[in-house]
Amino acid sequence: MAEPLVLVTGSSSRGWHRLQSFLECPQRFAWEHRYGVPGYDKDAKRCAQMGDFRAAERAEISRSPNLIRGSLVHLGLSHYYARMRETQQGRDPELYLPWEDAMKVVSQKEGPLYRYHCDEMIDCVAAYINHYADRDDFEVLHVEELIEGRIFGHLYMGRLDLVTRSPDGRIWAWDHKTTGRIEKKHKIFYSVSGQLLGYRWLLTQIYGDKVAGLRVNMVQNNRDQGFAFDRPLMDPAPHLFRMFAERVARTEELIAEYDQKYPDHTKWPAAMNEMTCYGRYGACPHIEKCRLGEVIE
Repeated sequence: MAEPLVLVTGSSSRGWHRLQSFLECPQRFAWEHRYGVPGYDKDAKRCAQMGDFRAAERAEISRSPNLIRGSLVHLGLSHYYARMRETQQGRDPELYLPWEDAMKVVSQKEGPLYRYHCDEMIDCVAAYINHYADRDDFEVLHVEELIEGRIFGHLYMGRLDLVTRSPDGRIWAWDHKTTGRIEKKHKIFYSVSGQLLGYRWLLTQIYGDKVAGLRVNMVQNNRDQGFAFDRPLMDPAPHLFRMFAERVARTEELIAEYDQKYPDHTKWPAAMNEMTCYGRYGACPHIEKCRLGEVIE
């Protein structure tokens, strides 16, 4: 019998995150997509290998505690819904590891930073499942599946967290988001997300006018604040949605134009903006290369 699967989560290689990185900072795009420069600090890797997770968290600038905690919750929810789908379809849910086991396996693989946060995030996912146990009346259609389409000849892909069919036959996309505190601003905050607009565009190519919308599956994953959950319907952004395909195509054209005009990718424009170079998840992983003008090996 085959070993149970562990789902791959995260962004796709040809999705919005790639285009967004170019729009935010062409220099960061060049580091990551033209040179393949790793986005981590050498000292962080050394500290993690030695088991000093606190020093690693201080040193590492590309794997913040918030991102680690969020990725663990995301993984747990993905396995929970993947197993639900298999059960609903009359197949064997044991195709996938139980959600708690998946979180433990990945934490062991990723190292002490993940292991440090794992138990609390397991408790968070358990609280989520208990909270919605009697409310999830939908049919699960897709979990962490790559869906692709062509936009004016350009390949566009998205890894959708969750796609469901409600009892009335409407199709919903869901995106799992974690936060230290759920706030009202999240509805408008995510309404302008190209990633989420792209999910709706991809689903529309498959299901047409049966697509009802997108819900942001908010998970407050801070035990000190209390675990909490909300599923707001994303505020509509009709103009952005109408312009989505054109803006994807235009960004791809700009990338091609930069490649042709500026073959020295180390000289692509940098954002040089404190909100971009040091965002809500911490510093850009390439901040030292831009500050000092050298590549950190």
